[in-house]
Amino acid sequence: MKNNFDKAKPHSIKKFEMIKNYTDAWARKILGYEKSTGIVFIDCMSNCGFYYDEKKSKIIEGTAIKVAKTLDKLSENYPNKSIDVYFNDFEKWKIDYLKSEIQTNNLTHINFHYSVEDSSSFLKSMHPHKFLNKNILLIYDPFKATIDWKALKPFLNAWCDVIINHMVHDTTRGAKTATKEDVIKRYEKTYQMSIDSIKKLSDNRDALDERIRNIIKKIVSQNQREHFIASFPFYNRNNGLVYNLLLCTGNIEGMKLYKKVAWKNFGNRSSDKKTHGLETQLQFSIEDGSITTNTDEHCYNITDIAKYIYKKYSKKGKISLEQLYHDLDRHPIFPTDGYKSEIKKELKSLYNVSFIKENGKQILVFRRD
Repeated sequence: MKNNFDKAKPHSIKKFEMIKNYTDAWARKILGYEKSTGIVFIDCMSNCGFYYDEKKSKIIEGTAIKVAKTLDKLSENYPNKSIDVYFNDFEKWKIDYLKSEIQTNNLTHINFHYSVEDSSSFLKSMHPHKFLNKNILLIYDPFKATIDWKALKPFLNAWCDVIINHMVHDTTRGAKTATKEDVIKRYEKTYQMSIDSIKKLSDNRDALDERIRNIIKKIVSQNQREHFIASFPFYNRNNGLVYNLLLCTGNIEGMKLYKKVAWKNFGNRSSDKKTHGLETQLQFSIEDGSITTNTDEHCYNITDIAKYIYKKYSKKGKISLEQLYHDLDRHPIFPTDGYKSEIKKELKSLYNVSFIKENGKQILVFRRD
């Protein structure tokens, strides 16, 4: 079986770790609520739980086994809460191997469920209504740019978090030359547009990701509850964008948590893109005549958050931290949780701002020249 393991490149290993860390933090937050009865984790494309590294010299734990170990250990702290984990894969040997490894590791504190189905059929049989009064985290992680929106729709509109791997690299590489009918239909189903329209976008990876976000927004548009979408890019060694890992959630706390985990995952930045030190080079701002640093919109850092705040609010003279954090919480990339002290420090350093208390509220005051 081990000879059949897929290879995991560094960006994939980063992805495994990020999903595991988000699941851990998400589960702790949900299970810590007194009224919570339990959680449900669903991985509809789980693979066998293990991979080889690129040189095939080391075995790497994938999302499934990482999450299984994490939740099983975590359950010891919440003996009265149920944790159900659903693993599915189209290939039987992968599920059999994953099941055997879970048994070998004696992960017996939570409930594991296994299926061997096409991901779409599996999801359609797993309607969220099946899990009333439980929070759901669904992982949708295909190897190609293939997304079944009809199968995902009930979960996107339910009280759950959905993480989708948008395989941008597959589209930019394959859509232009697609001739087989099944391949064309796959792209059209994913992007909800004609193959000719997809080909026009295929060189614009930002536009492709925006298309995916807009499809999600349309799906949840009739939902009374506000939804939030965050998207983080994963790059290969050559700085090529491989995929974007998106979260759709109806809970602002999930949005805040996902951004925090992502930035920690990338070393306090929004991605692992190699910037070659350009972000520290000073440049002249045409807008206000100030000296600033370069911003890479595909790899933000703390300085960029401070620049965003200054540009948006400095003309107002002051703003409450409550209002400021409310804005940042809803930003698709910039985090607040875990970074408030760093952001305030950067604002002081770059713009000589001050923080005062006014009417019982913390206020950020911009310096007037």
